[in-house]
Amino acid sequence: MSRNIPVDLHPVAILEDRYAGAYSRGEWIAIASADATFHGATRVGWVLTEGPSGNDLEAAGFWCNQPNWIAVGATPDDALNALHARQEAAK
Repeated sequence: MSRNIPVDLHPVAILEDRYAGAYSRGEWIAIASADATFHGATRVGWVLTEGPSGNDLEAAGFWCNQPNWIAVGATPDDALNALHARQEAAK
């Protein structure tokens, strides 16, 4: 899948989960439109410092109601596939 990233997801950022899936249930995080603004920062910038990468309470709370622009998987490709599926389901 990584060679065929749907254009509507660009740019995509794929990161290792800070908590290794303890809250997200996936070791890798995929972020659609990673340069879009979210809470005053880029989505990827925010994810690296807040929400899923924040303290334990923030991370747990974030994954209880995650936005459709983020998904997780056991591998980077799994996270990307899950992101694509979430985006398609939201249409």
